[in-house]
Amino acid sequence: MADDIKAIFASVKEEAKDFSTALWQCCEKIYKELPENYEADIDPELQITFLTNKLNEAVETLCDGLDNPTLILATTGTTSSGKSTLVNLLCGAELMPRAVLERSAGVVTVEYSEQKAIRIEETAGATWECGAWHNVSNEDIYDRLDGVMKAYLKHRAAGDSNIACPQSTVYYPFRLVAEPDLLNLPEGTTVKIMDLPGLAHVGDEGNAEVIRRSKEALCLVTYNSAEADEEKVASLLQEVVDQVKELGGSPARMLFILNRIDVFRGDGKGWPESEEVFFDKATQDIRSKLKESLGEYEQEIDEAKIIKLSSLPALLALKIIDGSDAEKNEAADALDSHFNFLMPEDVLDDLPRNVRKWTDHDRKRLSEIVWKAANAEAFHEHLKQHILSEYPQLILPQLIRRFKDNAASELVRWISQTTSAVINSSEESYKLEYDRIKLVRERLEESIETNGKALKAPFDEIQEILKNFVTTQALHLAFNNAENAILDLAPILISRVRQ
Repeated sequence: MADDIKAIFASVKEEAKDFSTALWQCCEKIYKELPENYEADIDPELQITFLTNKLNEAVETLCDGLDNPTLILATTGTTSSGKSTLVNLLCGAELMPRAVLERSAGVVTVEYSEQKAIRIEETAGATWECGAWHNVSNEDIYDRLDGVMKAYLKHRAAGDSNIACPQSTVYYPFRLVAEPDLLNLPEGTTVKIMDLPGLAHVGDEGNAEVIRRSKEALCLVTYNSAEADEEKVASLLQEVVDQVKELGGSPARMLFILNRIDVFRGDGKGWPESEEVFFDKATQDIRSKLKESLGEYEQEIDEAKIIKLSSLPALLALKIIDGSDAEKNEAADALDSHFNFLMPEDVLDDLPRNVRKWTDHDRKRLSEIVWKAANAEAFHEHLKQHILSEYPQLILPQLIRRFKDNAASELVRWISQTTSAVINSSEESYKLEYDRIKLVRERLEESIETNGKALKAPFDEIQEILKNFVTTQALHLAFNNAENAILDLAPILISRVRQ
């Protein structure tokens, strides 16, 4: 798989170089063919030089992106679906605040770094402390994010809609990268995790651009499996559809996670059949709802991955072996108090009732059991396989879009504008010449008509004289003829009168 991905990326790199060379040659040819009288606001030679340099930089950026790709995992989900806990699970530490009510109002990006740090952006109207803090603890990160979210939501509750959503970046050595075998990504891949705002806040000021960027990510959409009320279940299903529509793109770029699935095992009634019935129904309902609104993606919806997970006990399973002593004891208490139904009775019987007396062996054994029971092992395997199978589609589109936006589009635009200007200029010259010839013709016709009348006038006078002369002669002739006729008739008339 890694070799196939490497071959695809190498092919894209060569095609980009060939395309940029062809584009540059096209510009050069157009420049050489420009007419001498061509005028432009910017000297064409300088413009080509500038755009070519920009194209070369874009090619270098594209090649660097292909050699060192960035994979973005974006988390979003329905109300109380454990979205923030999922981010914590991916990080391997409790960094994102968890709450019963929806608290994910802003956007938190987690970037891999060996040194822990947090940066809170100076957004419009921010009343919380902004800046950057280095060499911080997990608790420092949690507390700062918690304070920011509480302050923002307080403003929102007071009706202050002009305040921009908080934007924060956490730098942390999270486990998806720190443990390469978890995802088995191609060498050089950088991973970012984006904790997107809850559905109620996707339209808040400042979130639009982040939502747009998340369309390039693999989106992990969480669903609250613990909700039993039918009306609320219908509402949650609609939330899933709204989330998918808001994120845009194909559902193939998404993994749907039925989180908090442990609720069926904890209920103890008819498990595991009850869990399977719910899983089948939820899967069918999610796909049906998606098809109603996104019919054009019917095949992708049928193939979309829907996965079980219990993110909180999975996170606790990590903390009892990887956390500090205090975190280990806290995680052990939580598991023993709230998730002991995930542990076999014989294991529970072997454990001391005081969690502080658990040995490292006890914790490791319990961690492995809970990890598997929480479906964390299956979740990570699904995530890894999905990323590897969709890796080119998750990486290449944004790289190519940036290459196009940064330089290629400008060169194509210059080619189009320049050739259009030359063509329009030629058409304009043709039209001017046509109009000039038309005007000359009209003037000639007018001159011919005027001069023709002047030349014709004497002949018309002669013709009129001749006409009058002919008419006069005809009248004289007619008169003479009439006179002779009368003279001839006179004796006859007199003779008859006498009779």
